Amino acid sequence: MNINRPILYSLGNLGTNMFLQSFATFVLFFYVDHLRASLALISLVMALQGIWNAVLNPLLGQLSDRTRTRFGRRIPYVALGSLPLGFSFWFIWRPWVARAALPWYFAVSVTAFDFFYVLVTLNWTSLFPAMYRTLGERSRVQAWRQGIGVIALMIGVAAPPIFYARFGWSAMGLGFAILGTLGYFLSIAGSSEPSLMASSDSERPRSSSLSVLTAVRQTVTNGSFLSFLTINFFIQFIFDLVPAALPFFAKYVMHIRGLDLTILLASIFVVALLLMGPWGALVRRVGSHRGMFIAIALLALGLLPFWWLTTLPWALIAGIVLGAGLAGFLSLSDVLLAEVIDADARKLGPRREGSFFGINGFAVRFGITLEAGVVYLVLHWTGYHANAAGHATALVQLGLRILIGGVPLIALAIALLALKYFTAEESPRT
Repeated sequence: MNINRPILYSLGNLGTNMFLQSFATFVLFFYVDHLRASLALISLVMALQGIWNAVLNPLLGQLSDRTRTRFGRRIPYVALGSLPLGFSFWFIWRPWVARAALPWYFAVSVTAFDFFYVLVTLNWTSLFPAMYRTLGERSRVQAWRQGIGVIALMIGVAAPPIFYARFGWSAMGLGFAILGTLGYFLSIAGSSEPSLMASSDSERPRSSSLSVLTAVRQTVTNGSFLSFLTINFFIQFIFDLVPAALPFFAKYVMHIRGLDLTILLASIFVVALLLMGPWGALVRRVGSHRGMFIAIALLALGLLPFWWLTTLPWALIAGIVLGAGLAGFLSLSDVLLAEVIDADARKLGPRREGSFFGINGFAVRFGITLEAGVVYLVLHWTGYHANAAGHATALVQLGLRILIGGVPLIALAIALLALKYFTAEESPRT
């Protein structure tokens, strides 16, 4: 395996993770706590994202699967959509309207961002299971992908408190947009599309393509895929909810901000980055299924201390454990989905990465919708009021602990139960 190609391909995770995680972590804080837009209206817009993504992901996934060009099925969409994606991301952080119009501006800019984000990232991720077929290849390339992805997460989550404090939110958005777009363009140089004809007789298409309705039905009735979707949805939901709640938790419970908040957020991702390589070796030793069980257990251990911690040292310890679990999850999420796609191709013939990644993308993005709804309900119920001093009642502080130490543990329990029913065969280990 040429080492340069996996690295170049993996650079697409700069935009994929940085755009989504910075949006999920700070957009509510930016519009509600900084710009003082209506919490109810901004939360409503984020909830409507779920409906928009319900249309976009399966539709664009099917479009990708059925595309035929001399440049391939996936690569043209990455090439043509990357620049508009960068601009649409920047526009979110550069509102040109008065405060009263902010919810409308937010709705329009998020709609555009969602379209181009799904178009680019769905096609970029769909290249992975087709380009790499064995567990050894996938775990090694996944280590590069998610190593770069963790760096992007760290930039998207830990850098903004320093960045926007010094340069402003608009400059932060522009800088991220340039870096993420560059990553997508570089990833094209490391991408290739294998022949549409599968390499083995068992994977050769039995028909030219499945109809849209048939493809969707075959996808959503796949038992292993439903198990994976449940696992991925609830763990991704945790990594939408916890980072989004942490700026509020740090300000109103721990009374820290700026550099201290950056250190806390960075602790999670620095540990995850350092452990990507060891996790790849562990997966090759114990297998993907047992590896996911270990990752879920570590995430639960990292979340428990948020029920009582009030100081930065305790939070850093929790962050280290969370980082270990995050590294495991990132190492394994696309590996498990690739195993589902392989099994589906052996059974039905055509490889349908676009369909599976499209529906998975809807589930992942719907996690942001659920996160917005949960945050709104808890903050509204506890009587949260934005203020510069960081004053909060005991009820508000309890609500913030529930957001980080309560709801995520329930989500992990559901993910662990779903893992029990994941039956797709593990990829060959070499």
